[in-house]
Amino acid sequence: MKKNKKNFLLEAVIKIFSSLPKGKILDLGCGNGDYAKELKDLGFDVVAGDIDIARFRYKNEVEFKHCDITKEIPFPAGHFDYVLLLEVVEHLRNPYTVIPEINRIIKPNGSLIISTPNILNLKSRLRFLFEGVYEYFREPPLDQLNNPGEIIFNLHIVPYRYHELEYLLSAAGFKVKNIFASICEGYWMWFLLPVIKFQSWQKERRIRNKKGNINYKRIHKILFSKELLFGRNLVIQAVKA
Repeated sequence: MKKNKKNFLLEAVIKIFSSLPKGKILDLGCGNGDYAKELKDLGFDVVAGDIDIARFRYKNEVEFKHCDITKEIPFPAGHFDYVLLLEVVEHLRNPYTVIPEINRIIKPNGSLIISTPNILNLKSRLRFLFEGVYEYFREPPLDQLNNPGEIIFNLHIVPYRYHELEYLLSAAGFKVKNIFASICEGYWMWFLLPVIKFQSWQKERRIRNKKGNINYKRIHKILFSKELLFGRNLVIQAVKA
């Protein structure tokens, strides 16, 4: 009998919400509903939203709402304390429409918990060096689109560095509050750190010499965190400004 794989992202989300005040959550792009069910069991008021109800396992336990995030989300403004968007943003063709719409349905000072495969971890960087592709973005989207198994559009089409994700959130009216990882792994690749840190130091030095106005120390501090260097999934808590 095949054992179920451990869901490290689910464990990280439960840990994050264990320290947050109780409130109303929308799990947007909920898939089978495991996250929504666990958060409801934790004491939160949870609504699961997805375009595909057939995958949802908890119809009699968690409220489900049909949501097509390419269109208006069917909830009033300021309706939720939290919205989950886990492993969804890399699938979106129109993120600069979707994320502001999520902002609309979150209460002031409420949070968006968003995750995406962490393409900046050392394992992914090493794969890019040899294969020219990032971890979790190995399949050509156009070829995959012609796969008869793709009944609903579910392709990884946009690999996000932290940089672009931070900008997307800021442009939609969010401010990054906390950064987490699903699981940190690949510590054996620590030998790459001196080279990467030297390159970053050189970049900061070049900017200073050219009297540039970008302070790379801020972003480098984030990029050298263990979450970014070794995390499998990048998880961000972004607060509605």
